[in-house]
Amino acid sequence: MTFVSDQLRKEFDTPEAMLFLQHFYRDLIFWITPIDLSATASLMRSAYSSNPRGRKPHDPADMLRCMLLFTKLGLSVDDGVVALRTTPVYAIVCGFKPGETPGVGTFYDFFPRLWRASTPHKTGRVKRRLKKPRKKGKKNEKQEPKNPKITEKLVSRILREGKIHYAPKEHDLLQQLFQSLFVLPSAAKGLLGDTRSFRVIGDGSPVETGARSYGKFLCDCRKSGNWKCSCKRQFSDPDADWGWDSYREKYYYGRTLYMFTAADSPYNLPVYPRLFRASQHDSVSWICGYRELRHWYSDWKVGEALLDSAHDALPIYTMLEHDDVSAIIDLNLRRSGHTVYNEMKIGSDGVPVCPIGRKMVCWGKCSGRQRIKWRCPAKVGKWECPTPCSPSDYGRTFYTSTADNPRLFPRIRRDSKEWRKRYALRTGVERCIKRQKVDYNLEASRGRSSRHWNIRVYLIAMCQHADAWLEEAKKQKQLVSVEQWLEGLAAA
Repeated sequence: MTFVSDQLRKEFDTPEAMLFLQHFYRDLIFWITPIDLSATASLMRSAYSSNPRGRKPHDPADMLRCMLLFTKLGLSVDDGVVALRTTPVYAIVCGFKPGETPGVGTFYDFFPRLWRASTPHKTGRVKRRLKKPRKKGKKNEKQEPKNPKITEKLVSRILREGKIHYAPKEHDLLQQLFQSLFVLPSAAKGLLGDTRSFRVIGDGSPVETGARSYGKFLCDCRKSGNWKCSCKRQFSDPDADWGWDSYREKYYYGRTLYMFTAADSPYNLPVYPRLFRASQHDSVSWICGYRELRHWYSDWKVGEALLDSAHDALPIYTMLEHDDVSAIIDLNLRRSGHTVYNEMKIGSDGVPVCPIGRKMVCWGKCSGRQRIKWRCPAKVGKWECPTPCSPSDYGRTFYTSTADNPRLFPRIRRDSKEWRKRYALRTGVERCIKRQKVDYNLEASRGRSSRHWNIRVYLIAMCQHADAWLEEAKKQKQLVSVEQWLEGLAAA
């Protein structure tokens, strides 16, 4: 702060210059200066040599702040370097003196330090070409997993293991920076809701890569007229594969961005962005990402999970019940017809249906037994049933319990106002993804490696938190003029 204050006063030393700074750069200054990146050097210590040779490297906090500025302004590295050299304000707020900013090569040397792998890719670049699926999917329906019982197998293994076993990932350092510098401060400000009963939303969205799916030919088959050979090729993005975009009704080549978002956040803030294979079903992505989420935020207690119908699988309900998490999951319309349970039909909303096709009436919960009581609609409504199924004057009663079938009978009834109120919060994850893909133009960079896409996704997620901090400061009327702010820093 002292450096920024001194440099701004030195660069803008006239009333006219200060007025120019106030008019054009006030929001940017108050957006970037509250971001505390002092812990960056300690978190990235392992990425630097303990015995450096040659010139001392730039402070990683300043480098990360520059990358955040580039992301906020929508600049590439090349354009961002030019902006740092031609706009003194950008250099100063990033921690550099005007004229002493890093070059393009310095930033490209910084990217591998954020990626815990020797290559930008997770797999080898030489492999056989993936064929585009011929079978077209359906509108607003996710692509079915190749293994229909994959969710059951994954959940069985997770429950059998008991404790969370986390294998190191290439993006771990990015998650550590994101969690320590942005998520936890947002939680401390109360922008993520109650972390002692954290409500999380999960959903996936397609992200197209800038690479081609054809690859580069390494054989001479084309000389003999064979253009459809099965020989191995070289790919610029070997981790990408084919997935189904149910909204646009087309296949795309790239990845799936699966976002975990705080349901109680007024700004729809992300807590754990994750990139999976494009062909992976959302239910599988949730199972894998949910366990990783619990590893990273082990001090938080997940109390509720809000998911769409793509996650409507009994193993997911079973896993959530095992972790004492309330499941708010929409039923899959293709599977939501009448289901028989204890010789009683159950409707798509979880309400028992009597033999003549009338919905039974909820008669409250049984205290101490965690089950719901349902009564005959004829006896409650005081009308005559043509074919009564019980000779009792009280009428037939039926009980449903979450422990018996958490999918059909969740903790909160699907036909209740409380269910509709809570499920309405699920759209927060769609707005969060919209911020990534539309407001920050995630796919505009046309990246061609897993390292590029992970860094870009995490930088945008960091900017989302910084945007929320600025909006919160505006709501609380904590923003003053730049000149008053500089005078306050000088007095301090």
